[in-house]
Amino acid sequence: MHRDTGGTLYSRAELKKIHGISEPTLQNLWSDRANNGHPEAVVIDGVMHWYGGKWITWYHELQRQRAEAVTTNSPNLSGDPEDEVGPAEAARICGFADTTTISHYVKNPPEGWPEPSTHDVLPSGRKRPKWKRWQMWEYVAERKGRGHAGGRPKGRRGLAYPYQGDERLTLARQAVAANPGATNAELIPDLQTQTEKLYSRPTWNLILKSARENPED
Repeated sequence: MHRDTGGTLYSRAELKKIHGISEPTLQNLWSDRANNGHPEAVVIDGVMHWYGGKWITWYHELQRQRAEAVTTNSPNLSGDPEDEVGPAEAARICGFADTTTISHYVKNPPEGWPEPSTHDVLPSGRKRPKWKRWQMWEYVAERKGRGHAGGRPKGRRGLAYPYQGDERLTLARQAVAANPGATNAELIPDLQTQTEKLYSRPTWNLILKSARENPED
């Protein structure tokens, strides 16, 4: 760990220890930096480091965007990533109709289900789990399939691939088809002018990735 006027810098090993993210995942995030907007590294004594505040802000936003990309009609993918949420809010983030599935997952966690960050102790003595909001975003982005106990909530459907049915994917496909040799960096400025809302470069990188991998419905 190093400090300078820009803040505190952490190595990959330190990020792994602090945030509980595996080294292969951290390596993959860095390898895909051209698409995901990963912060640039600062090399200290031959070892790559990143500003901790900038890195975790980027990582939380990436998880939110990835969760958004694989869900439709998601009721809550906003808010402070460091907020702690109970079962009811966790259910809303995951798109579950109620807390039944959350209660089941606490007792029988599926692959990728996060450990609670803390617990509230109720008057009865029972412990109620709470998670960081970003943990739920990460789970939604990474979960295998999208089925769950109790059936799928009304109004939601699984996506065959990220951004399926999204008008931004249509725009991205058109841009890729018209400019087959262009990089994302070359395509994004024009794409950002074609929607009423301005979307970030990392978001467009994810959309373009899906467009290249899924050129047709």
